[in-house]
Amino acid sequence: MRATSPLPASPLSVEDSLGAPRFGTYQGSLDGVDLDALRGAFRPPLLERFVKHKKWFYAFVATQEVAVAFAIVDLGYTSNAFALAVDLDTQRVLADDSFLGLPGPLVHVNQYVGAGLAAGFHRADAHLTAWRPFGDERYHARLRLGLPWPLRPKLSMKLELTAAGATPALTVIAPVEGGLVNVTQKWAGLLAKGELTASGRKYRLDGGVGGLDSTHGYLARHTAWRWAFVCGRSPDGKPLGINLVEGFNETRDDVNENAAWVDGRLMPLGRARFTWNHDDVLDRWRVTTADGAVDLTFRPFAAHREHRDVVFVRSRFAQPLGLWHGTLKVDGITYPVNSAPGVAEEQDVTW
Repeated sequence: MRATSPLPASPLSVEDSLGAPRFGTYQGSLDGVDLDALRGAFRPPLLERFVKHKKWFYAFVATQEVAVAFAIVDLGYTSNAFALAVDLDTQRVLADDSFLGLPGPLVHVNQYVGAGLAAGFHRADAHLTAWRPFGDERYHARLRLGLPWPLRPKLSMKLELTAAGATPALTVIAPVEGGLVNVTQKWAGLLAKGELTASGRKYRLDGGVGGLDSTHGYLARHTAWRWAFVCGRSPDGKPLGINLVEGFNETRDDVNENAAWVDGRLMPLGRARFTWNHDDVLDRWRVTTADGAVDLTFRPFAAHREHRDVVFVRSRFAQPLGLWHGTLKVDGITYPVNSAPGVAEEQDVTW
C-alpha cells in the first residue's frame, strides 16, 4: 500500500520570476494559465506558438441513472467539441455527437482554470458552454445539441459542479518531449446539481458526482496517451474520484497527474499501466499503478470515437464510458470501487 504525503500548494502562476515554467505537481488551482508570460526557450516564435498551442475544457458528471461527458477543444487553427450521454440503467446511448468548427469567435477556451473560466463552442446545431464567474464557488455548464426552435433539442443540460468545500484540485506543470510545456488541472469528486433532458426523458443531476479537465500546452506534433477518469462514491457515500494517465505528463519524476480524491484528501498515486484491446475499446480494460495502490477493471458499454485524417491532422480517439470496479489502497486503507461511473480513453493524434 502507498503511504501518501501532501503535495505542495499550487503557485499563483505558471512562470517563475525569470519566465521559466514552475515544473511540478501541486494541489490547488492556478489563478490562470498565461503561456505568453513564459520567456527564453519556453517562448517560441509566434508561428510556432500558434501551431503548438492546444487548450481544452472537459467535464464529466454521473448519477446512478445517467452519465454525461463533453469537451470544448481549441487547437488555434481549428476547433472541435463532442458530447456523450448514456442511460446507466439501460446502457442506452442518449446522445453521441462530434462537431468541427473554424477558429475564431465561435470557439473559445480562456486562460482561467478556476474562477474566471469561460469556454464555449457554438454552431447552429451545437451550443456547449462552461464558465465560473469570479467570486462564484460553482462551475456552470449548458449544453444544447440539435437545431434550435421550433425543433426540440436532441439533448439539453444545465449543470453546476461545486468547488466550495471540495477536496483540492490537482495541478501539473510538465515539460513536453517534442513540445515545450503542458499545464493541466484535474478535479474529481465534485458534487453536482442540474438536469438533463434527452430522448424525451428528464434526468435529475442533483446528488451526482463530476469532474473537470482544463489543459493548456505547447504540445508535441505527435501526442498519445491512455487515460482513466472515475467519478463516483465510496461505499460510505462519500464522493470518490480517480485520475490515471499513461504516456503523458511523465517526463520527470516530479510531474505526475495520477491521483485520487477520497476521504476529503487529494492522494498522489504511482505511474499507471493500462491493459486494453486496441482493436475493441468496448472490451474490458485493466489499470494498475506501479506502487500497488490501484487495481481497477473497466467494463464499458458505449464509446465516443473520432478517427480523422485531414491533411495536417490525423487522429485516433476513443473514449468509452462505463463502470469501474476494483480497489484503491492508500495509507493502509483499502477503498472498494464498486460500479463507479467513468471513462477510459485512447488518444493518438498528429496535430
